[in-house]
Amino acid sequence: MERKGTGKLRVINDQKVFDYFINEKRGTKKEIAQKTNVSIMTIGTILNDFLSRGIIVENELIYVEKGRPTHQYKLNPDYYHKCMMFVKKEYDCCFIVYCLKNALGELIESKEIKKKELVGEDIVECLNQIIEEDKSLQYISLGLPAIISNNQVIESDIASLKGFPFDKKIQKEIILMNDIKCIAYGYNQIHHQNVCFLTFPKDSGPGCGMILDNQLIDGNNGIAGEIAYLPLFDFLKKREFDNSLEKIIQVVAITIVMYNPHLLILTGENIKEDDLDAIQKGCLNYVPNHFMPSLKYQENCEDYYFQGLEGQIIKRIQF
Repeated sequence: MERKGTGKLRVINDQKVFDYFINEKRGTKKEIAQKTNVSIMTIGTILNDFLSRGIIVENELIYVEKGRPTHQYKLNPDYYHKCMMFVKKEYDCCFIVYCLKNALGELIESKEIKKKELVGEDIVECLNQIIEEDKSLQYISLGLPAIISNNQVIESDIASLKGFPFDKKIQKEIILMNDIKCIAYGYNQIHHQNVCFLTFPKDSGPGCGMILDNQLIDGNNGIAGEIAYLPLFDFLKKREFDNSLEKIIQVVAITIVMYNPHLLILTGENIKEDDLDAIQKGCLNYVPNHFMPSLKYQENCEDYYFQGLEGQIIKRIQF
């Protein structure tokens, strides 16, 4: 039966049900009604509409001890696809790493491409090829070792990416994310815990990603946590960094005082797990012991990185 009316309540209820499927992926009519606080009858009407539009599909029959079996519904896996990609620099090489997933979060494809030298056009070529081959692809997020402001690359550990106009080169809208902020966001998505990440990459400056009250601290122009701009580095004049252990200790101490995190996770090629004791002791020269957070070391952050990129897409999906 054709739905009538385009009132505000209908729009709100449609959005509630759509959000349910984005977050829960599947459910019965009763489960959806309970979660959304929308009546069973209205849910039935919305589900029929969503089925006719290809947003959802019938999943399977659920058999209960009493009463008739009931249908379970789920997002149509091909209603949209999403691509999460990041670029990393390790010593003398760069890598483009990506995974492609369907609307249910199921992996379609993953790949890592090694480049001796990387320019923006390499990333554009890779993404546009994915777009060309996957007609269901709607959402793209790209993580970069870069300072991102208003979806533009201001600075980057990979010099060729500075100022590169990704928004004008990619055939679809793209979300640009700073690497360490994205990792912190992904950690929070998985562990549901406030956290501060500090990275100390080789041949580059440190960076920080902070989650407070389950919110990513980004600042007015997106440069919150860009420790490279601290006066102790004088980066704008020198264009290089002192990555000595004492400078690392100072950065950690400044971060503790600025953000007062409960958990501070350190990563990057310029430090090792064995450095944690020295960093802890060094910070006590600047910060009272009772203000010190838990310090941890994380060598591989890729799972958090992908989770952060996917989370940024999910919160932007529109009905």
